[in-house]
Amino acid sequence: MLQKLKYFIEVAQQRSFTKAAETLYISQPALSKQMRLLEEELGFALFNRSVRGVDLTEKGKGLYQELRPLFTEIEKTVTHYQGHDKVRFGSTPFLSSYFLHEFYGNLERANFYVTAIKDDSQDLLPLLENDEIDGTIIQDVPSFGSLHSALLFKDEFVAAIPVSFHLASKDEVSIDECMMETQIIPPEGPLSEQIRAIRNERHFQGKIVESHYHAMAGLVSLGVGIAYLPSIMVKQIEYKGVVFLPIQGSPLVRHMYLYATTREMLDYLQRLFTK
Repeated sequence: MLQKLKYFIEVAQQRSFTKAAETLYISQPALSKQMRLLEEELGFALFNRSVRGVDLTEKGKGLYQELRPLFTEIEKTVTHYQGHDKVRFGSTPFLSSYFLHEFYGNLERANFYVTAIKDDSQDLLPLLENDEIDGTIIQDVPSFGSLHSALLFKDEFVAAIPVSFHLASKDEVSIDECMMETQIIPPEGPLSEQIRAIRNERHFQGKIVESHYHAMAGLVSLGVGIAYLPSIMVKQIEYKGVVFLPIQGSPLVRHMYLYATTREMLDYLQRLFTK
């Protein structure tokens, strides 16, 4: 919606779809379609269209007056950071593969570079404290020292089940049903700790096979056992012989926090990670 609102502001200023389209470097029919979609999303008309051009409706005028100052501030912030050499960002192999690429356009325009990679996101915190990077994403640590942070997204784990298992025919599974089978889990880290804690609490004694995330789905496809994979990963992969099912009650969840050295940088990064 953010892109559509930017288009709306330009049309409101130009009072013409044709002139606004020229300024935005898109076709006039494409711009008109985007404005119709925006009106549908908002639930009210923005323009009174006529052969003489377009005028804003009363609600359209109100929306424009509210949004114009906000977009002016956004443009100032982007211009400010574009003047910097680059935004130095710390990441993990997982986030680089399954998360950052979704925001490629925003990050490229912001002169954004991944300058540090660590297998465990928490190992990036010292780099942030020492000003070796400007920002990062940390799992399950809501705050740390004097650094600035905010919740970026919550990621639920789903069960990866071999198609040969009887559970594969269900729409969803319980964690207890999954625990009855061989567990494929990371050798260490928050997910490993959560699964081991559940097993101990409920006295499950089944077999455990340790594996890193990228190999888990392959082991599941071979019928070795059940694994638990993050939703953002599952949405982007397909494995023959594997069914991905939600877990009742979402017992396995991770919270991903955006970190930065300053409040200004945190606000800027939050805007970059907004679709």
